[in-house]
Amino acid sequence: MNGYEGKSMAIRGMIRGLLGNRTYELLRNCVRGESTGSQRSLDKHLLRAAHDHAAVASPWRSAVAPGDPLSQLGEKHGPTKRRHNYLPWYWQHFRDVREQVRTVVEIGVQTDRSLRMWEEFFPNAMILGVDIEPGCRQFEGGRRRILIGDQSDPAFLQQIVHEAGGVIDIVIDDGSHIVEHQLKTFDVLFPRLSAHGIYVVEDTGGVVGDFELRTVNALKRLIDHVMYWPVGRDPAAWSTLATFPEGAGWADRNVVGVAFYRWIVFVLKGRNPEDNGFLAQGADNTSG
Repeated sequence: MNGYEGKSMAIRGMIRGLLGNRTYELLRNCVRGESTGSQRSLDKHLLRAAHDHAAVASPWRSAVAPGDPLSQLGEKHGPTKRRHNYLPWYWQHFRDVREQVRTVVEIGVQTDRSLRMWEEFFPNAMILGVDIEPGCRQFEGGRRRILIGDQSDPAFLQQIVHEAGGVIDIVIDDGSHIVEHQLKTFDVLFPRLSAHGIYVVEDTGGVVGDFELRTVNALKRLIDHVMYWPVGRDPAAWSTLATFPEGAGWADRNVVGVAFYRWIVFVLKGRNPEDNGFLAQGADNTSG
């Protein structure tokens, strides 16, 4: 073994140890075509590729730590939303309110898997499942109730509100996945959420054939309301904007956040700008 062969083995061993066997082999196969064929050239390209890989890698696996309690319930009950990887995002938005939630409406039942998961996750909530198929009544029991009807019917949507007691904390639309139904259901039910309710639309975009992203683009327009600013108001006076003027619309005052993830959208209801208690306290307008 000459001097460089020993050094080369040390380089490859170091990279393999840092990246793991699978990533090392993938990188090595990728850079073979870029090198001149010599071991020295291959090592040079491998080192550069390893450096680039390390530069873009994160020390965490995902934005939500794996193994959260809701994902564990998903393993137990096996709802289809688990396969879409929705549960980490649900956990992120629901974890801090799970004890306080009293009413959850899920449109689209098919089986009792999702209903039972929500029943266990929200210990103090009635879970109202909505479906067009009468056979879904068999899934009632415990804190689970079933309402049969068509979400495209505005009168039926009002019946959902009535059955929920007039106000709903969380709506999950996993129903027909038809764009017109999704948007009409949102228009009717979102205003009937409790003051800080959460509305979720599952399965948007290409996964349901909405290649033009009509549902997504309609919900994207809510961002303009979240970012509402009174015309002519001095930006330097932001810390005294504790209430909106009369010209502000309902959505300006009641939509406080919109979160888009792959195929799923969360819309957060609240009180704009009153939810910012620092404004109500007359906080200063220093930066930071």
